[in-house]
Amino acid sequence: MIRSRLDIWIAAVVLLVSTAGVSCSGISPRLPSREGPPAAWSLSVPTGESTTAVIGRVAVIANDRAVLGVDPGSGRELWRVPSGEDDEVDVAGALIVHRQKTSTADMVRFTVIDPANGRTLWQDGPVGKVQVTQDSVLTTVCGAGDSCKITRKDLRTGKVRWRLQSDDVWLANAAVGVRRPLVPDTGRLFASRRGDGRPLPPAGIERSDAAGWYTVVIGRTLITTDHDPESGDENCTVTITAHQAETAHRMWTRKVYSGQKADGECEKRLVPSSTGLDLIGDGRRIAASTDTGRPQVFDLASGRTIWRGDAPGVPIDGDGNTLLVREHADTGALTSLDFTTGRVLWKAPDPGLPGKSASWQTAVTQKRIAVSGAEDDHPFVLVYDAATGRRLGRFPGWLQGLGNDWVAIGHDAKVNTLTYDFIRV
Repeated sequence: MIRSRLDIWIAAVVLLVSTAGVSCSGISPRLPSREGPPAAWSLSVPTGESTTAVIGRVAVIANDRAVLGVDPGSGRELWRVPSGEDDEVDVAGALIVHRQKTSTADMVRFTVIDPANGRTLWQDGPVGKVQVTQDSVLTTVCGAGDSCKITRKDLRTGKVRWRLQSDDVWLANAAVGVRRPLVPDTGRLFASRRGDGRPLPPAGIERSDAAGWYTVVIGRTLITTDHDPESGDENCTVTITAHQAETAHRMWTRKVYSGQKADGECEKRLVPSSTGLDLIGDGRRIAASTDTGRPQVFDLASGRTIWRGDAPGVPIDGDGNTLLVREHADTGALTSLDFTTGRVLWKAPDPGLPGKSASWQTAVTQKRIAVSGAEDDHPFVLVYDAATGRRLGRFPGWLQGLGNDWVAIGHDAKVNTLTYDFIRV
């Protein structure tokens, strides 16, 4: 299996998850039973979306009020940066990028922060678009007549590496197996037609040919996916097309399939948006379904299916090592498969809560899998050992983040406030 620098970094540190909490009332009804270790420490945080990342020796927690640097051993606050409801945080290796919308529509400012101490390394903006990679920030500024300029800056220093002025600059917009708030390698972000790393569309490929749901660069090949099948197609078809970047030659077109819900409706996406993934995979291989409703792993580099599952099921999450499959896209029992071979690792009963529920969340790291469920409309989180399926905990509340040896849970406190528990599992 080909592994990227991002995969290596994940193995060395932790995999990070961005999840959303749900608004809570001022009254805490009877919660589902709890099992598992107690919280190592707790914080009071706003109700709503939280992003948790452990970077080196600092836990970074972003919410609607602040981005916090916290000692993961004690919960002691190390630094704080004000934040807003629409702000976003990207994790790029050992640095983070804090993006803030401006009062001008569709314009953003951003700050590159060293999470070890909360120090600002550099800032920029307002710009029209920001794309962050493992070692760069690419900004887009457009003027009159749709004339746009793309600038690539070094992530740590802000030094300009190159600028491009073009009326037709086009960037690929997706990556395989990259879970937000993590960002992809620069080489996976854009297509190059001259081999010099500059983000230009492959010569001869019209916008309409590359206007799929997702565009991914695998080596020197541009991959596009189209999740809207022709009228009358009931197989939930997703069409994948590969172009050679240098010549714009169409190399192949293949069909895979998205999963179906319990009522037969097509899911369309190959992975629920709540995972923070564009596509489940390992950089070049992705998870999908077959026309008979079984899981499969498909190689984007060769255009071939690597394996097909023996039993029906819909891929709902994964990390390139483990593939989490559910009976239907929105309900049913769980199965964990080895991503490389399709071998069944373990099975678990339906945790409850349809996938369309706002409380439904999943997360997969190399050592842990978390699934949120509900009991009498009260949410809880199940944590499993990724290798064996042994249940390590059942925690009332909403999933706020997952690492290789920790889970973050938010649960009722008071109006507009959650208690955030950091638990070692």
